[in-house]
Amino acid sequence: MMRADFTTHAFAPHVHDELVIAVTEGGGSEFRSRGIRAYAEPETVLVFNPGEPHSGRMGWSERWRYRAFYLGDAVLVRFSEDLGVTPEALPHFLINKLEDRRLCRRFVALHKTAERKGSILQKQTELLSALASLFVTHGCPTPDLPSLGNEKSAVSRVREYLSDNHHRNIALKDLARLTEMSTFHLIRSFNKEIGLSPHAYLTQVRVRRARELLQQGTAPAEAAADVGFYDQSALSRHFKQVYGVTPGQYAGAMCASAPAARSRV
Repeated sequence: MMRADFTTHAFAPHVHDELVIAVTEGGGSEFRSRGIRAYAEPETVLVFNPGEPHSGRMGWSERWRYRAFYLGDAVLVRFSEDLGVTPEALPHFLINKLEDRRLCRRFVALHKTAERKGSILQKQTELLSALASLFVTHGCPTPDLPSLGNEKSAVSRVREYLSDNHHRNIALKDLARLTEMSTFHLIRSFNKEIGLSPHAYLTQVRVRRARELLQQGTAPAEAAADVGFYDQSALSRHFKQVYGVTPGQYAGAMCASAPAARSRV
């Protein structure tokens, strides 16, 4: 991964052994590849196949802010396994500049998430989903993904595992071991049956359990650690999204209501 903020720079013609995915956040650049000169404006995605010569310079812009991913062979082989296809079936990209704002925002968010402490399940899910969207939408030929079927039993096992192990830092491989599906097929199947990704479902389980602990008088910081959130701010953010108040506000309301209940008795 790379995060750059250039005000003056020029890349000489070069190649990378890795697949390069670069998303422009601000400003832009002029680049050359395949004998064509083009421009990277904000919210565009640049993709360069391994071994593909290209160059770049500031050009028309006074500033160029972008984030990039460099995916080597080992990563791409692992990704193909997660996607449920052979490494040879992974597509190439016929154009370098992709004007796909939604995908650009997705990769920017993924890059920022990877920089922070957080759930490994969230990071792996977002990376796999973003790469799948890139390859399926813009790759050639389009990967032939396994069709979704009736995976209620497998999804039920995963759901039970998430509920029983919500306090752990769960990885996608932990869930895949419960099924005979690829990890991406598991994510798609879980979304189909539950309406949430495994990570989003795990977050809901943690929030509900934290609410129970707060009702019992557990401090918000202790509740966050007990249910598996990496810090109190993560609990606060998700708790407020669900209940409309912070854990501290909720705990305060519980304390205030307890004496009132006793006085009525």
